[in-house]
Amino acid sequence: MQKILDTVHMAQSVQPANYLPKEGALAQPTAAYTIVDVRAAVGEFLQKNLDAMRVNVTKLAQVDPEKGSWEAEADVYVPNTTIRNLGLPVSKQVLDCQRYVLRLDRQLNITAYGLRDLVGA
Repeated sequence: MQKILDTVHMAQSVQPANYLPKEGALAQPTAAYTIVDVRAAVGEFLQKNLDAMRVNVTKLAQVDPEKGSWEAEADVYVPNTTIRNLGLPVSKQVLDCQRYVLRLDRQLNITAYGLRDLVGA
């Protein structure tokens, strides 16, 4: 009697072109994100989650190329809360600049963010 494993040939698994196996761990496919992609992700996140009138990304750095993590700094211009809360009439909108630090993972998801002054460097 023949064993089924002797007669059936298994197909080789197909990995994505950007798959990099690591020693001792299951590796995730690496995404080839550029600085433009990271800048867009940071800007979109800050515009959506803060009452930002303008966002300027000032610094981008890939913290760990193996993990694909990034760190970014951005200047976020938000309306002045004192003027807004008091309802003072102004001819031009007064904006305050707040500097934020953000950390992104391999898929460009924001894993942490906060004001630069409150985050230990």
